[in-house]
Amino acid sequence: MKLPFARFPRLGGGLSTAAAQTAPHTQLPSARVLGFTLLFALVLSVFEGPIRYSLYLVDLDSLIFVRDALMVAALLAFVVARVPVRAVPASVGVFAVLAVVHGVVSLVNLGTPIAAVYGLKMFVPALCGFLAAEALFKPGSRVMRLVALMWIASVIGAAIDRFWIDYPWVGLNVDLGGLSVYLGRDWQSTLLKRVGGLTRSSINLAIDLPLLSFMLLIGVRSRVIRGLICALTVTVLVWTTQKGAILAYVLAVLALLLSHRKLTMPLKAAVVIATFVMVFAPTVLVHYTMPRDNGVFSFESFYERIGQMWPDAWSWIGRFPPYVMGVGLGGIGGAQRFFAPDYFNAADNLFVYLFASFGVASLAYLGAVVLIALNAQIRAFRRDGVVLASLVFLLMYGFVISLVEDQIAALWLGAALGWLARLQPAARAVVAPAPVGSQLRQGIDASGGAL
Repeated sequence: MKLPFARFPRLGGGLSTAAAQTAPHTQLPSARVLGFTLLFALVLSVFEGPIRYSLYLVDLDSLIFVRDALMVAALLAFVVARVPVRAVPASVGVFAVLAVVHGVVSLVNLGTPIAAVYGLKMFVPALCGFLAAEALFKPGSRVMRLVALMWIASVIGAAIDRFWIDYPWVGLNVDLGGLSVYLGRDWQSTLLKRVGGLTRSSINLAIDLPLLSFMLLIGVRSRVIRGLICALTVTVLVWTTQKGAILAYVLAVLALLLSHRKLTMPLKAAVVIATFVMVFAPTVLVHYTMPRDNGVFSFESFYERIGQMWPDAWSWIGRFPPYVMGVGLGGIGGAQRFFAPDYFNAADNLFVYLFASFGVASLAYLGAVVLIALNAQIRAFRRDGVVLASLVFLLMYGFVISLVEDQIAALWLGAALGWLARLQPAARAVVAPAPVGSQLRQGIDASGGAL
């Protein structure tokens, strides 16, 4: 099947010959393994509903954790392979130091290592994405075909869920490690079903499908097909009734349409706006009384966050003074089911989740995200611009969900930052680019050195 994709180098490429000689460690096989691990996780997420249901039928539910084990193993292989040549990326060291610091805070506050381990599990995909960004943003033609098939299957699967049948995994729960885990969440928005398609829930579909569409926008040349991809993606998002995802995707696509290689201000402004809204909502709006609302596309769930979810989250954080340190790694969200089930709080906002995990340092981390986006020097707009747009989507959707507790969102966030970090002025100076003519002939971006 021939698809209208631009030609890209195979996974693991991205450096000119001169650059490869300067940084040979970027060509180690472990880099490709890590990239394929990310794609494997993406495939599992897109088809997680039927995959988990199949495991459920043969009583092998716990095999789903192979995904996490493979990601950790690939990350360790990536790091270990670089130790002999003293080429371990600085980002790995920074991640390790921060994990230890915030893990110790968690251990002191909560008295159990479970929270820190669980919290670390949430952020490992982000580091993997940061290190292997090329797997998502400079894929080969085979990977692009796989992405196209996943996107098409997701749209068809959502349509079947919306108009024809209820999938058998919806509403099923299994016991894993003493916790009840749903195979497919049975959600309703008033009288309308929240479509989850082939994923586990409408939230997962509302994350996976837009991100798949961004990958397609990198490779598809035709404006008509690109427009069709965006239109169908919005249609499916409407079926999920995930209003935050709809808002985030429309903002990201609109900013992308208003931008070009020499005018990236709309995209970069959208990054700032999304981050501001994410921080503003749970810190300022919680002081206001919200009206009641109902209907499929009402603001009732948003009002519930303002009136209950976010105030309860701040109350939980306030139980562990000094508040500037937060609760510690894994201090809120899913980890609470193990050590504080009576105080479980989903956070439902990326800033709230980060503040609970890192305290005031979360402001510095978010500031670093914004600076990386603002300082990125766009070269190949059809790719680099889409990366920025996907970051806008994630940050804006983080306004109403914790985000990093979804593995795909976490690894994509890390990959977007990893790619944009390679577009920083200082990073481009580390690896000398090949001549422009050579880049065009090879179809590569010579700025892909390791950080």
